[in-house]
Amino acid sequence: MLANFIFSLSVALPIFLIMLSGFILKRKNIIKQDFINAANFIVFYIALPLKLFNSVSQSSVADNFNLKFISFAIIGTTLSVIIIYIYSKFIVKEESKVGAFIHGTFRGNFVYVGFSLLENVTGVVGPLASLVVAFVVPIYNVLAVLVLVLSNPDNKSKNQFKNSLKNIVTNPFIIAIALGIIASLVEFRFPTLLQNTANYFDVLATPLALLTIGATFKVDKLFVDIRPAVAATIFKLIINPAAAVLAAFAFGLGNQEIFLIYILFGVPTSISSAIITAAMGGDENLAASIVMMTTLGSVFSLTLFVFIFRAMGIV
Repeated sequence: MLANFIFSLSVALPIFLIMLSGFILKRKNIIKQDFINAANFIVFYIALPLKLFNSVSQSSVADNFNLKFISFAIIGTTLSVIIIYIYSKFIVKEESKVGAFIHGTFRGNFVYVGFSLLENVTGVVGPLASLVVAFVVPIYNVLAVLVLVLSNPDNKSKNQFKNSLKNIVTNPFIIAIALGIIASLVEFRFPTLLQNTANYFDVLATPLALLTIGATFKVDKLFVDIRPAVAATIFKLIINPAAAVLAAFAFGLGNQEIFLIYILFGVPTSISSAIITAAMGGDENLAASIVMMTTLGSVFSLTLFVFIFRAMGIV
């Protein structure tokens, strides 16, 4: 049991410590906003797309494509939004906050934090996780627009859906995965010089992403709308992933797929949740509070779930 606990800590705690380093460096004014902006650009447009391309292109997409698992991820994500909407009726008293609550409770940071956890446990991201990004990230965007438009009648739905579709098509992660699939099917490989260069960016992606998450952390946002934020955190980090994992067991998924399902549903809320919520007229303060609280709470929840999975022999 002690060995399992130490393993769990060694998996989850480094993710938090890198984010904490970013927070401290920002507070000490060593990291400035210009660096954060530049780092986010590098991660979003270069490093993570190359990581995703590498993961997909260097494997056999045909052999790794798992329709049962992908279907489970898509249907599970959609159902979770419906369940969270019902849950919000007991938690959120102000109608103007409903959209931010739902969006913050279902949208996880699968690419940044999820990939970090996956690499710490298994050593690699793997093609199946990359394919999840290809299918679930677009679903995230569509569901976000639906939730925020329907919960805020002032939004112009036509324009929001048009922008959402454009964001999906131009998302560098989606483009990188699509190119990776093509490269895998035609068995394309970079020359060694270019592949080694891409590998350096691959290694850079995860720590730089976590560093920038920490640098953007705002402690004051923790105490804004604390009751719905705590309720969202409990659902996001405990209830939702536990229900998803139990459903995955019942659905007959394998150990690798079950762990991926946990990561998909159990990672903290993505920062993009707060950004998109604010841009679409939702409650920006509640959205930010959920991001901060789930990020802090994930230190404990990730350790707990990895410990349980380790004890059960899943990881």
